[in-house]
Amino acid sequence: MIVWLNGPSGVGKATVTAELCRREPRARAFDAERIGWVLQRTAGLVRPGVRHGDYRELPAWRAATVVAAARQARGADPLLVPMTMLRRKHLEEVLGALRDRGHEVRHVLLDVSPPALVERVEADDDADARGWRLDDLGAYLTARRDLRPLGEVVDTDDLLAEEVADEVQDLINAWRN
Repeated sequence: MIVWLNGPSGVGKATVTAELCRREPRARAFDAERIGWVLQRTAGLVRPGVRHGDYRELPAWRAATVVAAARQARGADPLLVPMTMLRRKHLEEVLGALRDRGHEVRHVLLDVSPPALVERVEADDDADARGWRLDDLGAYLTARRDLRPLGEVVDTDDLLAEEVADEVQDLINAWRN
């Protein structure tokens, strides 16, 4: 099973993924951002009109992500993909391609209200990330209505990271049964 953990930058996708990997002996994390890094820095794939740094707009990134995630999913239970995807069309493309390869794919949106996200981002130790995480908030608020119907939604506003991981783990266990 592949579980795509989606949500705005700073919501806690990586933290929840790390906690689930700690709890689940066969769980594995897949970092799709590494593919973006490689495409941007080594292949130099940049399209005119694409926001600087947004490799998710590149068809090559989406295709490579499908191939790499499908390969990593072998032997993982589940493969956790903590990756913000705000364009529904691109998310459906990636999830559909993984399903076409025979994988059970689930989408979990870690949702958060703007005040709670701003509070988390401002409390984060990573000062370099604060600016772009806050910049992405508007894009998330625009996209969230389109993303909610694509799978399960976990409202993270009043939850600690461990509690969000509990909810996601409960979903995974229910899907296994």
